Amino acid sequence: MELKILNEKEIITVFYDRLQKDFAADEVKPLNVILKSVEDGVYECFGLFHEDRMLGYTFIVKQGERYLVDYLAVFSEYRNNGLGSKTLGLIRDHLSDAELVILEAEDPEYETDEELHDIQTRRIGFYKRNGLTDTGVRTRCFGVPFVILEVCRKTDMSDEEIWEEYRDFYRAMLPPKMFENNIEFLGMVNDRKRSAQ
Repeated sequence: MELKILNEKEIITVFYDRLQKDFAADEVKPLNVILKSVEDGVYECFGLFHEDRMLGYTFIVKQGERYLVDYLAVFSEYRNNGLGSKTLGLIRDHLSDAELVILEAEDPEYETDEELHDIQTRRIGFYKRNGLTDTGVRTRCFGVPFVILEVCRKTDMSDEEIWEEYRDFYRAMLPPKMFENNIEFLGMVNDRKRSAQ
């Protein structure tokens, strides 16, 4: 399996056929924002391929050698076969020289629906089993509360600096007013509590 960069037509197909179904409506960025970010060189869209068959995708924001995994999904018909773990491994390999790679996961602490709370808790557990660590940073992006997880970090950065990096990813993608109205800092989880999670 390998990650291959998607062209505009493939991005549009994935957006309408998959991404809008895989993610809650309030987590889906407008297609024009995604395409403009690709054009501006701050966004990359990859398909997970086995030979010529696409099995999933990941969309990544980039700022120099720092990255935010914006979307990551395996197609529903291929789930529960270890492809999510393999995709994370491919992302690590692809970004092996990166200074920082972070990822958002919905924060179950804010979820009142028991079923969704369990899904979000299991998703964070999956990421942690695959070597991601909790940065302690908590955000709200377009109304959705997130835990910020670290895929890898090669530079010494404080949690506050990670929050600033997170803001920079969105500042690079969004018009100023949209950025100011939709990216919010919710707080930090201290190291002692984080290590127990």
